[in-house]
Amino acid sequence: MYFNSFVYIFLFLPIVLLLYSLTRKHAFSKYIIVIASIIFYGWQEPWFVVPMLASGLVDYYLAQKIAESKDDGVRKKLLIFSIVFNISLMSFFKYTGWISESIVALGAYTGFSVLTTPIHVPLPPGVSFYTFETISYTADVYKKEFHPTRRLLDYLNFLVFFPHLVAGPIRRARQLLPILSEYRPAITSTIANQALIYIVWGLFLKIFCADNMGAIVENIDGQIQRQGSLGAGMGLLFMYAFAFQIYCDFAGYSLIARGSALLFGVEIDRNFLTPYFSVNPSEFWQRWHISLSSWLRDYVYISLGGNQHGTVITLRNLLIVMFLVGLWHGAGAFFILWGLWHGLLLVLYRIVPIDKWLEEMFGALGRLVAIIVFFHLVCFGWILFRSNPGTFWPIVHSILQLQFTPKRLIQTLLGSSVMVLGWTYLVYMLPVLITDLVGYLNKCEFPDLWLTFNNMTKVLVLLAVVYAMIWFGARQANEFIYFAF
Repeated sequence: MYFNSFVYIFLFLPIVLLLYSLTRKHAFSKYIIVIASIIFYGWQEPWFVVPMLASGLVDYYLAQKIAESKDDGVRKKLLIFSIVFNISLMSFFKYTGWISESIVALGAYTGFSVLTTPIHVPLPPGVSFYTFETISYTADVYKKEFHPTRRLLDYLNFLVFFPHLVAGPIRRARQLLPILSEYRPAITSTIANQALIYIVWGLFLKIFCADNMGAIVENIDGQIQRQGSLGAGMGLLFMYAFAFQIYCDFAGYSLIARGSALLFGVEIDRNFLTPYFSVNPSEFWQRWHISLSSWLRDYVYISLGGNQHGTVITLRNLLIVMFLVGLWHGAGAFFILWGLWHGLLLVLYRIVPIDKWLEEMFGALGRLVAIIVFFHLVCFGWILFRSNPGTFWPIVHSILQLQFTPKRLIQTLLGSSVMVLGWTYLVYMLPVLITDLVGYLNKCEFPDLWLTFNNMTKVLVLLAVVYAMIWFGARQANEFIYFAF
């Protein structure tokens, strides 16, 4: 079920909230959350529930055994089994198709065929998210940082809680399970007000910005498919449009998740914090997909030694982690290249602190330049993320065709295709850029400021957002990009 569907907004969420509110002080409320979450997840394909429950129930059992065992060797073997089982299950769904396609292609090239046709396995939505959550459960129990619950109902509430189930934020059992285990008080009007603006603003980012940016990306991608090339400047527009599409799509989902959870008395940490105002890759990963980067820091980077064993080992660890980030995102060489690109940026900025040099030399202006420079480095990474061998080079070639003399640049920008799509891009980008700038200056996301606005400002913002979605929003419930991860 999609957050941006009429079924979710006008049927599912109100009914579940009503049933939960009526039974909030009783155990039946937990059954309502579990049943509703399973319906939410299995709405399109009910069998998707099976691997999710298999992953979760195996870890529920293993965590009990890890906590009970006094033998460190046994405890370690149980943890390893948990990690291997979950990663294997995730890999089966995510990488079987890619690996089998590679084997078929290699067979065609060498004349020695092991497979004649690729094996395509349907990908359950959010398999990467719940895999990391269940692994963190057994890992925290192993490290004795969390004691496992013996109540299966409470554990299932943590595992399947629908607001964060499909695309995060990735929550750990020690953060979420104690909250969901308790009977929470009724939310106040202030909390409801904040929850609703999270949902409305998330829908705005998705429907108004992300889906319309996606139309620009698909338009340019279609030109490549038809012509095999792009005119000067179109690749740059593709890059900018996808950068805002994926940001608004994922940040919009995360805000709707936060708002939905808040209606049930559960506060979920933010997953984004104005990431395109970062001056370096370390800051970017503290602002982008925060729950993933913190998970990898705590369970992978630190386990590898972190920054405790000298510069060379630290740089190695950064590259390993970012390789895994790329692989986690999807099956394909370009996802891995995207991860390695960010790994190389982390290494580069550690060796050559470009942002610090610019700020020391030019102050506030230097910081602005550092933001612009790093934003474009991130955008090049988004080309890798979105591309395949057939589209990458036409996009890059189109960017390299640009001549940055004033006369040639104006001629390119006034070209009919670039002009039309460029103005369309600005319409959907500027409201997001402006509100993100307001959030950046206040060190929060824009909807976090909602309760500080006066009533007139609230009315004007709501009218602008609602009418923007009605008149300019996409007319169909497009799937969130991170459903595929």
